[in-house]
Amino acid sequence: MLIADASGQIIAANQAAATVFRIPADQLVGSPIERLVPTGFRADHGRHVETFFRAMAPRIMGLGREVRAVDGDGREFPVEIGLSPVATSAGKYVVAAVVDITQRKKRERESTLARLVQEAMLPKIPTDLPGLEVAARSDPADATGGDFYDLLRFDDGRTGFIIGDASGHGFAAALVTAAARSYMRALLRTQADIGVVMRMANALLVDDVTDNRFVTLLVTLVDPATRRLTYAGAGHAAYVCDASGNLRVVLDDTGPPLGWFPDANYPTTEIGLEPGDLLLLLTDGIEEAFDPDGQQFGRQRVIDVLRRTHDQPVAGIVEAIHEAVRDFHGATSPHDDATVLVARIE
Repeated sequence: MLIADASGQIIAANQAAATVFRIPADQLVGSPIERLVPTGFRADHGRHVETFFRAMAPRIMGLGREVRAVDGDGREFPVEIGLSPVATSAGKYVVAAVVDITQRKKRERESTLARLVQEAMLPKIPTDLPGLEVAARSDPADATGGDFYDLLRFDDGRTGFIIGDASGHGFAAALVTAAARSYMRALLRTQADIGVVMRMANALLVDDVTDNRFVTLLVTLVDPATRRLTYAGAGHAAYVCDASGNLRVVLDDTGPPLGWFPDANYPTTEIGLEPGDLLLLLTDGIEEAFDPDGQQFGRQRVIDVLRRTHDQPVAGIVEAIHEAVRDFHGATSPHDDATVLVARIE
């Protein structure tokens, strides 16, 4: 908090101002306010002071542009400044509430970078997959998480689906997700056994991941010609529902999350599919969504949506699940990204 007079001289400063500007409070008092303005902005500052004292109305300084200050060490940093006029018998003054927003700006930059990384990992779903109708969408939360999905086409007609979620939020989670996706893509092109692929990816991530981060992930290989599905899960589950939307099989995880245990194994499981079956892959931002009363969305609500929408195109099913989760949230902001992929067996 700073108080300055109409000439732009600081007449009072609290200890918080001294901390923000790295200048003792008694040295701030008596200084021109321009001392705290970066060199490139000082020429126009006097005019802004005059304009403020003519209007004498509370306002936020520099709306629509970045406002910067300079401290006693010459470091420039972004700030938010609220200006409040005070008129007394001794004269006119302005009370300036200054907030250092360096950390907020850093988080915003990291969030933007994380969003760009995350969006790059969400492929366009092809419409010409033989024997399959597929749709997917990921809705980001305010704090970017580590959700991703992927689709791979193989020369023998099989299609691979991957869904994953790195622990934590922000840029670090996005980088872990990018590493996991890259390893899985590369290994699946060279190794037919997805259990071996998972073991190899896990070993690589154990060496890469720090700060106790991990990745939950599930990979499925669907052969439309034989209607067989092979899968392995690392702390991540999925579902197969029949043509009416009723739950047929839970694809339970077959091993721990990637990045935890160097010697973890990931056994594969194979199941048969029927025409009209729906393969549902989703991240925990769906089932673990909370309503304003703290209740979770849960598996049963997901299945209820499938029963209502089973005869729609899969894009409509995906949208219906996301819409149901948004309605369930109500005014509560989502705490995690929500990702859904649905594939119908034709």
